[in-house]
Formats: sequence, C-alpha cells, structure tokens
Amino acid sequence: MSRDLIAERLKKAMGLHAPTVGMTTISSAIDTRMREINIDNDAKYLTTIISNHEEMKELIEAVLIPETWFFRENQPYQYILKYFYDNPTKKINILSIPCSTGEEPYSIAMMLMDNNIGVDAFRIDAVDIGENNIARAKKGQYRKNSFRTDDLSFMDKYFHEQDNLFNLAGFVKNQVNFHCENVLSSSFKLNANQYDIILCRNLLIYFDSDTQYKMFCTIDEMLKPKGILILGQAETNQNSQGLFVPAVDCKSYIYVKQSNHIQSLPHLQQMRRQKLSAPRPAVKNKISRPFSDVQKTTVISETKPADSNDNLDVAFKFANEGRLDEALSICKDYIKHHIDSSKAYYLSGIIYDNKGDIEKSEQSLRKAIYLDPQNVEALIHLSLIAEQCGNHDESIRYKQRAQRVKERHSV
Repeated sequence: MSRDLIAERLKKAMGLHAPTVGMTTISSAIDTRMREINIDNDAKYLTTIISNHEEMKELIEAVLIPETWFFRENQPYQYILKYFYDNPTKKINILSIPCSTGEEPYSIAMMLMDNNIGVDAFRIDAVDIGENNIARAKKGQYRKNSFRTDDLSFMDKYFHEQDNLFNLAGFVKNQVNFHCENVLSSSFKLNANQYDIILCRNLLIYFDSDTQYKMFCTIDEMLKPKGILILGQAETNQNSQGLFVPAVDCKSYIYVKQSNHIQSLPHLQQMRRQKLSAPRPAVKNKISRPFSDVQKTTVISETKPADSNDNLDVAFKFANEGRLDEALSICKDYIKHHIDSSKAYYLSGIIYDNKGDIEKSEQSLRKAIYLDPQNVEALIHLSLIAEQCGNHDESIRYKQRAQRVKERHSV
C-alpha cells in the first residue's frame, strides 16, 4: 500500500503514470533511494518524501531514465529547417521539453549551423525536471551511446574526444539555454514565453489523459499562434480537447493550434539533409500473438530485427523451438550489456506472457516501447493483453499508437 501511495506522490510531482512505466521500475527507484538514506520501511520512506522536498527530488532523479541520442529520428529536424526557410526574416524561438541530457537541443543547433542559419536567427531553450540531466547537458560531455545514427560525420566538426568522452564545442553549447523546471508546476517560469517551435517528444506517453490535457494547455500558452508542435511518433493530440490539430501532412507528428488549422506544411519528400540519419526501415507486422501456442514449427521472423545481435538471434530461435527459459536467460543477459535493448524486452514480454506471468509481460513490453516508441510489435502485444484483461479503452489506445507508427513508416 505504501508503494502505491509513493507512486501517487510521484504522479503528483512529475505526472508519471505508474501503469505506463510499470511498478517494477518505480519500486527499483524506491529501493535505491531507501538504501541511500538507510531506510528499510516503506511507510517511513513515504513520510520522508512528504516532509523532505529534497528527497522527493532525489526519487524523481532515480526514476528518470534518460534515453536519447544525437539526431534521433530524421523528420522533426526537416520540419524545423522548413519552418526557418518559410520565415527567413524573423528570429525563431525553439523549446525542447523534456531535453534529457541535451542531445536534442544541441542537435537542433548543429543542424541549423550546418545549413548556414546564423546564430542570431534563433534561440533555443531546453527544459527538464532532472537536475542531474541538466547538469550533464550543460557540461556537454557524452559517451558513445549518444551517437547512434548512421552518419556520424558531425562528430568531427563539433566534438573532440578525450579519455573516451566526447566533448561538445563551446560555440554549440552557447546556443542552448538550459532550465531545470517542472512543467506541470503552477510556478513553471517559462510558460509566459512564446515559442515558434516546441518539441515535446516521448513525454505525453507517460501521462494519463488528465495530465496530458494539462500539458497541452501549458503548451498552448507557450506556442505562438502560427507556431508548430512536434510530438513523438507514438503520440497524438487525442487528449488536447481540440487545442491542437494535425498539420496538413497528417501522417506526420506535427501539430498546429486549432485557430491555425489552415496552415500548410507540405510533405517534405524532396527535402534532404545528408548529415541526418536515414529514416528507419518499415516494420513488418504480424497481428497474431507470437508464442500464444508455442510449437517447434512456429516461425516469427517478422519480429526479428534485421541487424540484431547474434545472441538475440539465438534467443528468438530458442523461443520458436519452445525453449523459453533459455531464451529468457539470453534476453536478461543482453539487457545487462546493451543500452538499446528494446527487442530484448519485447521478446522477454511475450515469453512471460506465454508462461502466464501477465504482470512481468506488461512490464517488459512497456520498457520495450519506453526505449523504442516505434516498436510496433510491443504495442500490438500490449493491446492484446489489455483486451484480454478487460481494459478495452487501453487496448484501443495501444492499437491506435501502433497504427500511427505503421502509417509513418509507410510514408
């Protein structure tokens, strides 16, 4: 019971919806903090976070999972550049929220510089609730996991390596203003500012519908009448209650204010920026649940990533053969040693489902889409589990998210 109350406190403090991220993740953060301050009683720790604001901040830090990299996904940067080309005479104000450890706002700055946009032509603000995230972003030091795109030529121009760390050039760091803020707080300081472009990617998916609406209201206050809102690929304006509508290119994840619904953002197939990574290949999907009836002849090649690690290849092979415990063991080992482990969590989830452990299945599948919001297979499987458990509305939401990702891959 105390842990549920702690989760409620977290939701109030940062909007985190426990069923989305999973109580296992939250419990792990609670355990970490309790060890740090030598508390072994949940009730006592609940009292502590209620009375001690600093400890609540530490718990928030512990539950945050920064998962981002430079030039993550191609299309948002194309739309930003398109906006600059359409408005050549004005200074463009951009907000990145949440900014995590700074890869997104710094990517925007580098992209604009690469395209000969003068530093006086834009301002970039970046916001995150995590003090540690902001501190790391301001420092501008990154490890290899922050560089995952196919084209890494920008590293030679903007970074220098020292002791296995990649240090961002000072002239890039100077273009981003970082702020440690809670966007859901009534004291949020930036909500009086007006921005032409707001990026709010992969945040709404961790809020419930009421909190999503609150976030949309805050964004509505900050966005200029003819500005654009860029969401994550698995996110939608569904809970904006009419505040935002899709741009003309409705298969994108670009939104405008309802009052600006006639704004045209034509499809950008002709726009290319060679220094951005290529779009992800389309994902083939199989609607039926893999392993629902495990037989040695089962084939699920559709779920295996083309560039998967050899160990994961073996895990999928074992799963197909009904050797679920062996496959699960490989997945656990893979997760320990790889940051990009969405496929391993996905496979773990469907194995747990087949073994009858629905709770662990959901937790694994949610982690899969946390790490990769485009993991269509995980979204579909979560939809099927939700339907099986009688959560019809939740099932529909997962199906809709999966469908949006599939449509965007087909563009």
